Amino acid sequence: MAEGLFCAELEKQGLSSLCSVKSAGLAATVGAPPSDNAVLAAKKYGADISAHRSNALSQYDLSEENYYICMSPSHESVLRQFVPHANFLTLQVSDPFDGDLERYNVCCREIYEKMPQVFRLVFGFDEIHPMTKSDIAGVAAIEKACFVHPWSEQSLSEELDNDTARFFVAILDGMAVGYIGANNISGEVYVTNVAVLPEHRKKGIAKALLTKLIAQCKSENATFLTLEVRESNAPAIALYQSFGFTERGQRKRFYSDPEEDALIYTLDFNLTDKKANP
Repeated sequence: MAEGLFCAELEKQGLSSLCSVKSAGLAATVGAPPSDNAVLAAKKYGADISAHRSNALSQYDLSEENYYICMSPSHESVLRQFVPHANFLTLQVSDPFDGDLERYNVCCREIYEKMPQVFRLVFGFDEIHPMTKSDIAGVAAIEKACFVHPWSEQSLSEELDNDTARFFVAILDGMAVGYIGANNISGEVYVTNVAVLPEHRKKGIAKALLTKLIAQCKSENATFLTLEVRESNAPAIALYQSFGFTERGQRKRFYSDPEEDALIYTLDFNLTDKKANP
């Protein structure tokens, strides 16, 4: 159920490509289907686990690079013997095994309510959602912390009424810690800003925001996504290249304070389909 709920939430937020998810038991039978009650309970929260088959934890699942979400402290204590330096989170939910539907519903609700904790461990934020009026002050604070010439709250508020605007905000503990803004003009999407508070960088938040925007672009059958980046901003350039963006040009003296050229990076969508169906 935990795997199903996490995968459903990843899909809902357009973040499925960011990580792989697998559930396994310390003493599980391999290949067993979920109980009918587990399927019904998970379905209430948008997760279809009917095709799932159980896995037993193996040596191939043990890596210090993994994130381990445990259902009970006893599970964590066993796993820590093999991967003591991995990232752990114990949800400590009730065990519904062999119980009635109500017990499975209770367990599933407990897991669902702790999904923000899972997101926080894996991604460094609780959720990503479209920018709303209540986010404006937080996004403006990010602008001030990241840019010499920040957008004002009024400018950001105006985007809420702009039909072309596609703005998404990463939230941690109710506070905006990063955001991405773009405008979809007849299928051509232009990124205005990608920004993460300095103290929350290097956690993958920018990658998650870009993943969210790309998923949105694809859902709207956009033609391409394009942006400018400072020529000296090597980390950002590496991020964009990892998504398949390619350099298309240069804007001389595009930036000020300090003055610097901008590189134009673009990601084309459906290139394969276009080549197959010219």
